[in-house]
Amino acid sequence: MKQITFEIIFLFTMLISCSKITDYDCIGRNEFPTNPFISLEKSKSIANILCKYINNEKVPCIQVSIVDSLGNIWTLSTGTIDKQRKNLVNDKHQLRIASITKTFTATIIFKLIEEGSLSLDDKLINYFPNFSKAPEVTIKNLLNHSSGIKELLTLPDILTSSTLFTDKIWDINSICNTISKKELVFTTGTDCQYSNTNYVLLGLIAEKVTGKEMTMLYKEYIFDLLNTNEIYLVPQDKTPHNLISGYDRKLLPTPGWYEVTPQNTAWASAAFTSGALIGNSEQTAMFFYNLLTGKLISQNSLSQMQTFTEKEQPDSEYQKYFGLGLFKFEINGNTYYGHEGIFIGADNIACFRVSDKTTIVIFSNISTFNKFNLLKEIDDVL
Repeated sequence: MKQITFEIIFLFTMLISCSKITDYDCIGRNEFPTNPFISLEKSKSIANILCKYINNEKVPCIQVSIVDSLGNIWTLSTGTIDKQRKNLVNDKHQLRIASITKTFTATIIFKLIEEGSLSLDDKLINYFPNFSKAPEVTIKNLLNHSSGIKELLTLPDILTSSTLFTDKIWDINSICNTISKKELVFTTGTDCQYSNTNYVLLGLIAEKVTGKEMTMLYKEYIFDLLNTNEIYLVPQDKTPHNLISGYDRKLLPTPGWYEVTPQNTAWASAAFTSGALIGNSEQTAMFFYNLLTGKLISQNSLSQMQTFTEKEQPDSEYQKYFGLGLFKFEINGNTYYGHEGIFIGADNIACFRVSDKTTIVIFSNISTFNKFNLLKEIDDVL
């Protein structure tokens, strides 16, 4: 029997999802929540802006949460959970947090540093001796992407198998062992280049030094303090019933739309602590608010997290200043600290406006759309 090529299988599986998405009827679909920070006028303006992006850029749904300096939270969810426009999204629906997971993971690392279990100067090879090609890489290098370690999502097997076999659960230690044999992309400490591998390794190091799984560490060090039990690390945690499908139309070389269903474990198991958390915009906004107002880690840890290294030739204006679990960027002349989350079936941003301590989180179930342009328009309204 002749071997069926990847391209043929791929084309077959993707052609079934080539249908177009229809416009979303915004009229009468939006409620206009208000609070002491967001007036009715501002609420209506933001709702209209969201509808514009949903229809102009063919986004199934968008969730937005905003927290003011006093901790008052405002949330608006617009659109549908499906591209057939049949089921409305609501504030309780959960989406893939994607790479914003990295800020949660960095918070765990700083908590362990505060306890004396880790140090920013600890060497990776102390925990993973097989990374002999990366002898100078430290915890700090992993946190600010200056390690030079190869991106795991560039491995052809991960891309191919994750796309075709959606129920696959990757052995994350095996992936890291494969990466350990690869040459560094650049000499450690001489540049910054975004790599999911850095944060997968940080999660595994946290597990090694505590003897606990990351699901428990997130719970103990973050979720219990925030009094939330609605954020999950899948597939280690059971997939929550409110998780909705995500759709990809740009990251994978596919015709039509690729659906990442709630049952999909392949992409999340490969991402692990670099991108596998699930939650909603409101919970994520409260995390960022509490983190960046000093309620989760010490002031010294927060200062370290906000120590930014400038990349000479950035891939984008929003990944020019690399912190330790954060990026620094400007929107409409305002400085923000935050992290974006782009993954198969998600395109998100969580950020904190330094001038007035306002937190803005934007979640979507599409990869990708112009979320930074949307952020600029929301910033204008505020």
